[in-house]
Amino acid sequence: MADQPPVPADAVRSELDRILASKGFQNAGRLSRLLRYVTEKTLSGESEQLKEYVVGVEVFDRDASYDPRVDSIVRVEAGRLRARLDEYYANDGAARELRITLPKGGYVAQFTPSSPETAKPPATRRFAPLILLTGGVVIAAAALLWLSASRARAEQPSVAVLSFSEYSGDARLAALAAQLNDDVTSEMARLGTVGVVSHTSVMQFAGSRKPLREIAAALKADFLMEATVEAEPGGIRVVTRLVNAATDRKVWVHDFHGRSDALRDVSRQIAADAAAAVLRIRTAR
Repeated sequence: MADQPPVPADAVRSELDRILASKGFQNAGRLSRLLRYVTEKTLSGESEQLKEYVVGVEVFDRDASYDPRVDSIVRVEAGRLRARLDEYYANDGAARELRITLPKGGYVAQFTPSSPETAKPPATRRFAPLILLTGGVVIAAAALLWLSASRARAEQPSVAVLSFSEYSGDARLAALAAQLNDDVTSEMARLGTVGVVSHTSVMQFAGSRKPLREIAAALKADFLMEATVEAEPGGIRVVTRLVNAATDRKVWVHDFHGRSDALRDVSRQIAADAAAAVLRIRTAR
């Protein structure tokens, strides 16, 4: 296959402006900033600078001590950006003649003229009469899909995120632990890969000395997450543990490090890694 001719920079920037003005990006501050950064760097011929460390410092305001092995902010946000771009080109941007993408495995933007097959208006406009005629079939299929999704959710392992502990007596650290606990619960639920017991239900056991197996039974949880938050130079350390409710045994322990003023990044990493561990453990049974 012959190489595509270069896409004019003006056309790329026009498409970038359209993407950033779309409803999916209007309130996506960090994703919009990341997209603009990788697009402009690629256009200016500075692709070699699009490394994880550089992106973390330039886009996400990390300092010189930033370690991508510890802080996965760039990888997480790049994954979210790819998903958001896919959503844009499946809807508002379906008829666009040019597409901006961020291929997996790197941070260099790609500018691709759409083929006749991909640069079509959304199907709802092209085939409206057909959709109307087959409305009954669509509704029936949607009902089956909903039932399948409901069964899949019922089969998901469930996790209860218990109150995070800290033993320093520092009120500020206690507040950080509480905020982190709430954020991890929300981020894990947002992933949608495991069932998550509501924060309100879990809080009734805050400070409880009941055996973990009893708490898990009351919450109908397959796994319990415990964590201890400690202060360390430059930030915090979170020691996270997963307990299998059926065996009352710790099955996963991991340390996370981050800045106390970037709790959302830490919570996302904890939620993603813990959910993945739960699925691995469940699959290995």
